[in-house]
Amino acid sequence: MAQPGDDQKGNEGNDTQFGDYRCVFRPTDDALFIMMKNSKTKRTFENTFSKSTLLEMDLKQPIDKVVNLLLDAKSGKTEELSFKIGFGDAEGETKGSMNKSQQCQPEVSQQVSFDKLSKSYLKGSALYIFVNMDNNYFSAEYVFKLLEQERDDMDILRDIIADMQEEIDVLKRDKKRGIASWYTTHTGGGNIPMSAVRLASTLEGMVTLSQDTRTITVNIPGTYRLSLEVNFTSCTGAGHLIQIQLNGTQVGSKYGSNNGGFGYLSRILNLKKDDKIVFYTNHIYATNQYYSCFTVEKI
Repeated sequence: MAQPGDDQKGNEGNDTQFGDYRCVFRPTDDALFIMMKNSKTKRTFENTFSKSTLLEMDLKQPIDKVVNLLLDAKSGKTEELSFKIGFGDAEGETKGSMNKSQQCQPEVSQQVSFDKLSKSYLKGSALYIFVNMDNNYFSAEYVFKLLEQERDDMDILRDIIADMQEEIDVLKRDKKRGIASWYTTHTGGGNIPMSAVRLASTLEGMVTLSQDTRTITVNIPGTYRLSLEVNFTSCTGAGHLIQIQLNGTQVGSKYGSNNGGFGYLSRILNLKKDDKIVFYTNHIYATNQYYSCFTVEKI
């Protein structure tokens, strides 16, 4: 994870992450509010930039466009944009007057040099965001100065408790078990379609079945047991094969259906979100809900 002062790709949105920092870029009443909050130390830096201040910074676009600029630069969508943060003197770099909420309405910060800033926090420092745009026909640098906010012990404790609760909720979600099962009436070869649901998923959103019913997509990562059982209604079988495939690669196989079917096959695997599960055969004979079963179980 990137440290302050480094470039770091992040997720899109008005409330996103950059290294150890939660970032908020939000239009308010004719102004732009920016907050950077360290998720480990709980230090918070913020400021509100009025339209007149943004104009002085040569940001003449509507405020929502400035928000998009910040988000795109932070996400690393293009090489033409970069997003960096550093720490410097809160008093000497820019001037501003304090309002009732102790927010500074900053003057233009373009004279601040990123090379002279620290990559790590020093007591009393301001946090500076540098957004650089550089292409064949245009170059610009925009500097946003954020001031550290005073926070009492109770504020910090509330943040710690909220973070712990979020971690607990994630663990609870990830530890939940679920199972879903189907059967087939398919004959022949290829990826086997799931003809009907035997047991609907007991964990909401665990997996999704494709429109052609041949591919199962994992939505919740975790440890899974994938299993199948295929026998035939009348034919004694032959030397065919059946497979469990993950993302196009065989992870389990069984050869020979000479005794009236393939019987049972299972594999336990750690699966990621968007993994694709397919049950494949080069041939199966007539089967139905009493003779076939395909199961995905989060354990």
